[in-house]
Amino acid sequence: VRTPGLTAVGPQRLILGEPAGGCSERLARAGTMDELLQAVLASLTDGLDVRHAMVLMLDEAAQRLYTVASCGYATSGLGSEIAVGDGVIGVAARERTPVRILHMTTAYLYSSAVRSSLRADAPDLELGTDIPYPGLALPHSQLAVPILAAGRLLGVLFVESPQAQQFSYEDEDVMVAIAGHLGATLALAQAAGEQAEAAP
Repeated sequence: VRTPGLTAVGPQRLILGEPAGGCSERLARAGTMDELLQAVLASLTDGLDVRHAMVLMLDEAAQRLYTVASCGYATSGLGSEIAVGDGVIGVAARERTPVRILHMTTAYLYSSAVRSSLRADAPDLELGTDIPYPGLALPHSQLAVPILAAGRLLGVLFVESPQAQQFSYEDEDVMVAIAGHLGATLALAQAAGEQAEAAP
């Protein structure tokens, strides 16, 4: 979500198109799902100089996102989950659009205060849990991009930083391209698997 007033500052860290192109080549070489996910994380760390990243996949029936790969954290957080619509990651999934926050601490503290107030006023109200990513104790910048294929939501690509104003519009555009490559690759793999199952 490109919110007016939230303009990233600092030197541009990439030439648009180079990381996405490198990601396409890496994904093409991947022979397993694990290699595919590691190729995406490598593209983020190499191309955008990102140190903390996650890939989450959607359980469509449960409407929850599950962490399937991560880098830069003390614990992997694999299997951790978040509901669609909850937090930065969940909103990106629900709206199927990138969400970029440059002052995450302020936004999260406000959200926590609202949730605490709701719990006090209505203790039986189901609010879900806080974002269960393995993540940074005090993230100041976060960027979540939906992974789509033919309009269908498959998951979310997520990065964060302890530095404020870390992710630019150019970073967002490159992440959208990387998520698009991943979505197309996953859709092709799924289609191939379905064809193999249908074969006599």
